[in-house]
Amino acid sequence: MTSERRGYSDERATTLLKEALRGRGGKLTRSDAIVLSGLPDDETGRALEVLLKDYRSHLSATESGELLYEFDPSFTRRDAIPLRERAAAVGRRLWQGFAFLFKITIVATLVGYFALFVAMMVALLFARSSSDRDDDGGGFGFEGLLWFWGWDTGSGGNGYGRPARRAPAAPRVPFYKRVFAFVFGPPAPPVDPLADEKRIVAYARNNEGRIAAVDLVRLMGWSFPRAEEEVTRLMVAYGGEPEVTDEGVVLYTFKALRKTAGRAAGGESTPCWAPERLEPTPPLTGNEPETDGAVALFNGFNLLAPFWIVSTFERHFHVSLAGWHFLFHDFPVAFSTVFFAVPAGRWLKARLEAGRRRARNDRRRLLGRIFSRSQPRRREELAPTPELAALLDRELVSLGGDVASEPDDRGQILYTFPRIDEELAAVATARAAAPGTERDAGAIVFSSRD
Repeated sequence: MTSERRGYSDERATTLLKEALRGRGGKLTRSDAIVLSGLPDDETGRALEVLLKDYRSHLSATESGELLYEFDPSFTRRDAIPLRERAAAVGRRLWQGFAFLFKITIVATLVGYFALFVAMMVALLFARSSSDRDDDGGGFGFEGLLWFWGWDTGSGGNGYGRPARRAPAAPRVPFYKRVFAFVFGPPAPPVDPLADEKRIVAYARNNEGRIAAVDLVRLMGWSFPRAEEEVTRLMVAYGGEPEVTDEGVVLYTFKALRKTAGRAAGGESTPCWAPERLEPTPPLTGNEPETDGAVALFNGFNLLAPFWIVSTFERHFHVSLAGWHFLFHDFPVAFSTVFFAVPAGRWLKARLEAGRRRARNDRRRLLGRIFSRSQPRRREELAPTPELAALLDRELVSLGGDVASEPDDRGQILYTFPRIDEELAAVATARAAAPGTERDAGAIVFSSRD
C-alpha cells in the first residue's frame, strides 16, 4: 500500500497543528510539531508562523541553532481580552454614564441648594429686623448663579448697554469645570494606543532592522519573558525573521522596516530608554488648593444644612416641611455624601495605583543601573535602596541575571547578567554586518506624476 501525500490549506493545517499541540506545555522543535500533527514539513512551518502570530508564545534557540517554540497550553489568543479586562471595560462604561448624569446633577444642585439654604439662614437672621428695609437688589440671583459657574451673562457694562473695556486676562477654567475636576479628576490626556508599537518599530529601523529581546527590556522596561512574547508577536506582525547566531542568541531581523524613500520617517534618533521615562504622579484634581477648599466648603455646608437650618427654619416660622422631606433633607444629604464619596474613592484608588507605579519605576531604575556599567556588580551598586534590593532578589532571573561563582576581594556577592552581555554583543555584530542596500526602496519605474 502506497502512502499518498495530502495537501492542506494553511487554515486547515493551522487548525490541525493547534489541536495536536493543545494541552501540551514546554518547548518543542519543528520536528516535534511534525511528529505530533503528521503534517508535512512546509505546511508545519507555515502553521507554526500563524500560531506564533495569533497565540501567546515564545521563541528561543539552542546552541546548535535549532529554534524552539513554546505555546500557551490553552492557546490563548494574543488579542483575547481577559475576564478582568472585560469587567473593567464594563465598569468604565458604567462609570462614564454615572459621571455624565452626576455632572448634570451638580450643575443643577450644588449651587441651587447652597443658595436655598443661605436664603433660609438669612431669613432667620433678619426675621426680627425691621420689615420696611427694602432689598437693594444685590442678592445672589439667577445671574449670580451663572457667574458662580463661570458663564458670562454680559451684565458687566459701562452703563450704556455696551461692555466695558477691560485689559486682556489669561483664560481661566470655568468654576463648574473645576468642580467637576474636584469630583471626577482632571480630564485625561489623549492616549495613543500605538505609542509602544511606534517606539519599537522606529528603534528597529534606526538600528539596522536588527533587535533582540534585550532591546525591548531596556527600551520598554519589560522582563525577558515579557520581551520574548512581545518580540515574537512583532516579528510576525511586521514581517520579521528570526536568526540564530553561532552562540545561540536569537535575533529578530526586520528588513522590510528599513526600506525608505530617502526621508526620515519618524522615530527617535537617540532612543529614550525606559529608565529615562519614569511615570509621573497624576494630579488628583488639577485644581489649586484654594479652589478645592472652596468646593469642599460649599458641599459641606449643603451636607450639614438639612440637619440644623431646615429644622430651625420650621420652628421659627411655625411651618412644616414634612411633605417636602425628600427635597429638603434626603436628596441634599444623599447628593452631598456622594459628592464627597467619589473623590474619596478616587484618592484610595490613587494610593493603590501609586504603589504599582512605584514598583514599575523601581524596575526601570534598576534596569538603568544594570545597563549603566559593565558586569559584575556589587549589590549596593545595583540596589542602594531597600526597594531596589527587594526587586533585585525577586526578579533577578527574569532580568537575565545570576550570582557570580566567586565573591569579590572583600567577600561581597557579585551579580552578573550574562544574557544581557551576550545579546548586546550579538546584536551589535549583526548591525555592523547589515548591508546598507536594505534601505534602498529601488528605482522608480512608474509614477502618477508622469
